[in-house]
Amino acid sequence: YYVAEGFSLQAGPQIGFLLSATDEFEGEEEDIKDFLKGTDFGVNFGLGYELDNGLNFAARYNVGLSDNLDTTEFESEGAEYKNSVIQISVGWFF
Repeated sequence: YYVAEGFSLQAGPQIGFLLSATDEFEGEEEDIKDFLKGTDFGVNFGLGYELDNGLNFAARYNVGLSDNLDTTEFESEGAEYKNSVIQISVGWFF
């Protein structure tokens, strides 16, 4: 949504799919994919700016809504694992 010439507000849903997951501790790497859920849901909020030549800049924050820990595989004792992501992008509209 453009709030002024070149400036935009951005918001919307996001879905993520788990492709791989590893953990490294004391030099040992372990596959932890079985302890995590396969999908993740979140909401993005951001700001953007577009120059007249098509060059654009944006910054977004993703708030994770779903707990990523698969408690059927791992006892979490009330812990929740949610994503929290900052995205910065540069692009060009042509």
